[in-house]
Amino acid sequence: MKLGRGLVLSVCLALALVQVARAAEVGGRPEKSDVVVTYAQPSGAFTPIWVAYEAGLFKKYGLNANLQLLTPQVSAQAVIAEEADFYTNGPDLINARLHGGQVKYFGGTIQQLVFQIWGAKEIKTMQDLKGKTVAASTPRAALDTATREALKKNGLVPDKDVQILYVQSVPAILSSILGGKTAAGTLSAPNTIKAKESGLNLLADVGKMNIPAFQVTYGTTEKYLKNNPNTVFAFLKAIAEGVVLSRNDPAVAKKAIAKYAKIDDQPTIDGTYDAFAPYWAMSLAVRPEAIRGQFDYIDEKEFPKVKGADPKDFYDNSFVDALTKSGFLKNLGMK
Repeated sequence: MKLGRGLVLSVCLALALVQVARAAEVGGRPEKSDVVVTYAQPSGAFTPIWVAYEAGLFKKYGLNANLQLLTPQVSAQAVIAEEADFYTNGPDLINARLHGGQVKYFGGTIQQLVFQIWGAKEIKTMQDLKGKTVAASTPRAALDTATREALKKNGLVPDKDVQILYVQSVPAILSSILGGKTAAGTLSAPNTIKAKESGLNLLADVGKMNIPAFQVTYGTTEKYLKNNPNTVFAFLKAIAEGVVLSRNDPAVAKKAIAKYAKIDDQPTIDGTYDAFAPYWAMSLAVRPEAIRGQFDYIDEKEFPKVKGADPKDFYDNSFVDALTKSGFLKNLGMK
């Protein structure tokens, strides 16, 4: 017996609706609705988080999110102390776990290093940095890793051929170059655009080196993952939609960049968006090779447990896996 064309379409539509409903079923009502979400820098790397907030995506999934700008180390400490719910930055939770902190990553948006090294006007190449000092943010942060990797790939030994001065923030790095305090520094957009406008020289584009590492990842305590699974699912759903919206609707993303990075000129906003949009991953699963890459930058004297550490102990992909199996991420166009 042949089904009519209208009936076939109705059946297909019904099946699609069932698929969407099943996807929505993953993660019920959040156990905790009021959550603190940290981010480390006014950098365009965090655009999907800003978009998730500005577009009401956190609220869509039952979360009243409070975004807080904290340094990476303070963010990690706040999560461990249960003063913040979600850490959204780089490798600091690895350090915390090696010191006994019961924390894990459960997702990520940028798991490669997306920075640029800019030099003072008299510095033309990376080799010109030998015997000089470059600026970075904080020790063992993603930006520090990017600095060291770029130096090594250009035949320079960090802390020997080139000294690294830590000045806490990306804007402070730019100021240190412009003020003559350092010969170069590692920057992220929008400060990369400001560096170009100031006549500084681009020495290395770290993003094009495709170095696996943590730049924007999500983590919390094991206790939190166990006691608040629906809250974690809600957070990941909002972030996933934030990534897709940021990539598909540049106007929305650029509006968020302007607000949170405090930029008021359109060329800088556009440049910041263009610098990061290609790197917002369409897969949220934690990449073990990114964790393994971070191990190389950990001092074994300070963190003796890093020797023989297994990347699998540092992350939990079960939440992303559940969203994948349910079809939620696929329905958004993600992997």
